[in-house]
Amino acid sequence: MSQATPDGGHPTDHADSELQGTPRAPSLGMYERIIEAAADAIVTIDDAQDIVQFNSGAEKIFGYLKSEVLGKNLNYLLPAQYRASHAAYVDAFGQSAETARLMGHRREVFGLRKDGTTFPAEASILKLDAPDGRRLYTALVRDVTDRTRMELQQRFLADVSVALSKSLDYDATLASVVRLPVPALADACVLEILDDEGQTARVTFQRPGIAEDSSGLVSAAEVIRLVARGEAVGTLTLLKLGSSPKFDRADRVIADNFGARAALAIDNARLYNGSRRAIRFRDEVLGVVSHDLRNPLSAIRMCARVLFENPPTDVNARRNLAKTIQDSTAWMSRMIQDLLDVSAIDAGALSIVPDRVEITTIFAQVAEMFTHVAAERGVDLMFTVEDDLPAVDADPERLVQAIANLVGNALKFTGSGGRVGVIAHVRFDDVEIIVEDSGRGIAAESLPHVFDRYWHSRGRGAGTGLGLAIAKGIVEAHGGHIRATSTPHVGSKFSILLPRAVAAE
Repeated sequence: MSQATPDGGHPTDHADSELQGTPRAPSLGMYERIIEAAADAIVTIDDAQDIVQFNSGAEKIFGYLKSEVLGKNLNYLLPAQYRASHAAYVDAFGQSAETARLMGHRREVFGLRKDGTTFPAEASILKLDAPDGRRLYTALVRDVTDRTRMELQQRFLADVSVALSKSLDYDATLASVVRLPVPALADACVLEILDDEGQTARVTFQRPGIAEDSSGLVSAAEVIRLVARGEAVGTLTLLKLGSSPKFDRADRVIADNFGARAALAIDNARLYNGSRRAIRFRDEVLGVVSHDLRNPLSAIRMCARVLFENPPTDVNARRNLAKTIQDSTAWMSRMIQDLLDVSAIDAGALSIVPDRVEITTIFAQVAEMFTHVAAERGVDLMFTVEDDLPAVDADPERLVQAIANLVGNALKFTGSGGRVGVIAHVRFDDVEIIVEDSGRGIAAESLPHVFDRYWHSRGRGAGTGLGLAIAKGIVEAHGGHIRATSTPHVGSKFSILLPRAVAAE
């Protein structure tokens, strides 16, 4: 027989109950401990929508202590624009047959923190009648700021990828790169990009409508280095202006992701532009070959026909025809070499074999090439070298080629009675070589293009139009600089600056 227990039962009664699977109901204190342990906010209101329960999760999410909100209306926790609609929603729910709206039926709402900031949230709501006759509503509120932000960021990056893939035009791509982060990531954006000449170009964009008094006040800046295929493309600076919040870790992650996409888009646009330039160059080369080689070919054809069909009996006449053929082939060879040289310059593969060179030696070779030509044209060609002029480290053949291109160009556009001067002197730490003429000059609008390929600035003449471009490439391959100045109807001046030779130890 079993012993009685203090409550009048037997010790085996509880065991039998547990064996039969009958659950023991948790106490009210246990429920309160569960509610307090929940990470989500649990808020209970009465029929008047006054707060009667506020757990520790709610304290963390809303920023209030329980003592600050108990007895206050729920509107205390809602942004002003949602208060009326939310009150109507709770009333409608109270009159409905539903007892709860479960997690699967959540709808997004917004909460108001103590510091005045709003946050997106998900809420479940349960209604029940208390023993004292009150109708109570308990809401389970979850802060979804991080999740919503992540969704927006992923959507932003997806939209960015689509937008940047719409065009391969270089300028359009740069414009998109500075516009897309505004206002999603920043109030203003500055893009500094390296162009093909190694110069830095800047493109900016600022959020329209931003207050003028805050546009100059930068509250935060984030600089992103743009790298594509392992090479620096430029930098992107995101700016927050006025009272905008500073960049946090999540902002920096999304900014880095945007920067990677922007760098790839810029690099693709640059490659596309490069391919278009290559196609234009090919077409230009074909144009040069078809146009400029036609004249020497015609001369060769004419002389060959005469020699074949009706060769002159006079020896000198035959020699003149042969010399015309020889000169024409030399002319064609120079054109072909020009094309090869400019291609090598573009590829950065121009052959340079530097040596210690005296400018007087270079001038002597150039003078030998052009003295007869200048005399035939009636142009006074003068070479002047400053006393004790230091040597330069240069490839003598290439330096002769560069100066010869400048002198040939000057003679071409200087009429009879004019002059062409070739001068060398010391300028600071460099040796300056000047080729100046008294020719027709170059128009101001044409001057920036004189070193462009195929640019015939003073009227089309014989040749490829590559001479000045090749001269520039040769000078720069030596670490020097070349520039041009001109006054129409007065003359032109081309200046080469080359570093003086390093003294032997």
